[in-house]
Amino acid sequence: MKQKHISSSAREKNRMKAGRLFKKGVMQAKIARKIKVTPGAVCQWHKVWKKKGVKGLKSKGHPGFASKLTEEKRQLFKKAIIKGPMAFGYETDLWTLSRLAEVMLKETKVKFAHNRTWQIVRSLGFTCQKPQVLAKERDQQAIKNWKEKKLPALKKMGG
Repeated sequence: MKQKHISSSAREKNRMKAGRLFKKGVMQAKIARKIKVTPGAVCQWHKVWKKKGVKGLKSKGHPGFASKLTEEKRQLFKKAIIKGPMAFGYETDLWTLSRLAEVMLKETKVKFAHNRTWQIVRSLGFTCQKPQVLAKERDQQAIKNWKEKKLPALKKMGG
């Protein structure tokens, strides 16, 4: 039985529910069906519950070490992105991963590889945008006239 991705708090709620059912003497297979998890998961929870009780089923928090990029530093970095690259001395108003990584280091004193920098930028709500490049010589009025006058005549000739 494959379970879709759920939050850590929802997983903890499932374990706590299972703990209450263990206490009532409900069979593990029935608990697995009720909570919609694998019997193997319920078996592991039961072992922990027997050793440590309900406290053993509580979440142990986020695994790994705490990020050096605190929420305060994330917001500083977001403000820097919004200011734009030219505010940091770049010649064009175009963000690149290298520029983003440099500005993050300058503003927050935290350095990440490009792939992690990109993940952080995405988590701040930004998306990849490719600038539209138009020729300097482009004449919008001439294009409009051509579309309105010449194009309909060409279509009539072809069809």
